[in-house]
Amino acid sequence: MAMKTQVRNTGGKTVISIEGKLDFESSDTFRQWLLGFSRTATSGPVVFDLGALQFVGSSGITQFIESLKDYNRRATIKPVYSNVSSEFRRMMAVYDDSGSFQFWDTLASPLLDN
Repeated sequence: MAMKTQVRNTGGKTVISIEGKLDFESSDTFRQWLLGFSRTATSGPVVFDLGALQFVGSSGITQFIESLKDYNRRATIKPVYSNVSSEFRRMMAVYDDSGSFQFWDTLASPLLDN
């Protein structure tokens, strides 16, 4: 399954669910989509739900993480990343020299429930 992105608004927050396979082509498509989303998004908390994202190879992982870091820098409210596997958390930490990623185990985060 190719990587798909689904956006829904729930409880005053925007949840971006990402599912499918990650490769170089899909990470480039995601980067373009995320740039467009950041220009039109309303202000409010954003949660990236990575629970259904599968990683097939390393060809697109760097660009995918760089896209998320770019979004973090532009966001007025720092996004939260939920349902991230421990393996992918370690991978993100390797590329995250500024500590910009904030992780929650589930979509129910005390930060977002306010």
